[in-house]
Amino acid sequence: MEGQTPPGSDPPPGLRVSEAERDKAAADLAKYCGEGRLTLEEFSQRVGVVLAAKTQADIDAVMSDMPRDANVEVYSSPLPASGWFVAVLSGSSRKGRWRPKPKTKALAVMGGIDLDLRRAEIEGSEVVIRAIAIMGGIQIVVPEGVNVHLGGFSLMGGKDMRVADVPILPGSPVIRVQAFSLMGGVHVRTKRARSVLPGGLSPALESGRSKLANLDKTLANLDKKLAGKDDRPIASRGDGARERSEQRTQRHRDAILDARDGLALASEILDRLSGRTGPNRNAASTGPRMRTAPDGTVTILFSDMSGFTEMTERLGDVESHQLLAVYFQMVRGQATSHGGYEVKCQADEAMLAFSGAGQALRCAIEIQRSLARYRLANVDDPIHAHIGLHTGEAIQDGGDFLGRTVILASRITDEARADEILASALLRELAAGSGDLSFGPARDASLQGVADTQTLYPVIWS
Repeated sequence: MEGQTPPGSDPPPGLRVSEAERDKAAADLAKYCGEGRLTLEEFSQRVGVVLAAKTQADIDAVMSDMPRDANVEVYSSPLPASGWFVAVLSGSSRKGRWRPKPKTKALAVMGGIDLDLRRAEIEGSEVVIRAIAIMGGIQIVVPEGVNVHLGGFSLMGGKDMRVADVPILPGSPVIRVQAFSLMGGVHVRTKRARSVLPGGLSPALESGRSKLANLDKTLANLDKKLAGKDDRPIASRGDGARERSEQRTQRHRDAILDARDGLALASEILDRLSGRTGPNRNAASTGPRMRTAPDGTVTILFSDMSGFTEMTERLGDVESHQLLAVYFQMVRGQATSHGGYEVKCQADEAMLAFSGAGQALRCAIEIQRSLARYRLANVDDPIHAHIGLHTGEAIQDGGDFLGRTVILASRITDEARADEILASALLRELAAGSGDLSFGPARDASLQGVADTQTLYPVIWS
């Protein structure tokens, strides 16, 4: 039975809400979105929760950071409004939190424009985007459930709208796209909202955190059992039986540590989604969570784009830096997947740190494989990289790593050829027990600034 509350009083948090109360909350959210307090993505996500709310507590969770009275406090956004986007033989992109003018124009002439409205602050109840594409392309992204209309005409070009087949959210701002394309294209797409609820985790995120914690406990118990496995005597099994058993157990423990690193990373992602980690964290905590080995060692990976200077000369600054952004995106994706810590990405070089040698080597392999797949699909503008790795003690300084280990890893990277992964002899020795990692013949190299000749091993990845 729907709850009834006396006029002028707040309903108890546990009381079931009525349809009228859901509609009022949705209308308030629409007003806040029109004022610019909420982005389109935040509005989309919060309204979905409000419409499914069963109790007042569910509604309070999404309204906790909004004014209690929707008729007070006129909001003034600190963001400047943007009304013109032009790309002539180049590219233009607007993402993140920004504010389009009620009438916005986008002109692409032999270039590309990408307008992501998911985190945009909308003025009023409607935004009109006049999109003109002449031998170029314009893509407009909106969250699911937003009211979108596409009109205009094309001449030897095209316009299309592919939006999710979901109900239009009540009070949704209207996005009107007036497309005019001449041998070009205008495309409207939806992507699912990623914003999170204020005031705590949603039930889905809370459930996910609970499952991750249980899995981590299970893996920790299994690791303890494996740690004591080789303490038992091995009788009548021939020479080398204990050594083989210890190597097999160590491989299993390494796999468990990698899995726990993955769980730690997933837990941090849920923290970020829930707002538990804010944007003002120090530099040392901006990367994925990294497990530090008990002896204080770390594996440093450098990945440099090969031939970037020549690429810039051939393609120009704009296109070459667009490819550089693609490259860094692939590197960061693999670093995240393998529990790496992004130290920095600058110029044409990425520096990553890992607590485990196996994690770092597998990440390097997947970076090269990702680039190889990219080259198959983009034969005209291929991206190549050379990667070097070394393990040892390093000094942490405000999120950066310093010392001889870092210098050696950098010099090893300089020695690597395009599409090659080079590892130090120490790193190869540490990874010798991993059955999924293979190395090529050793080669000696004199590295710049390093007194002793170093023995290096190429990692087989293809």
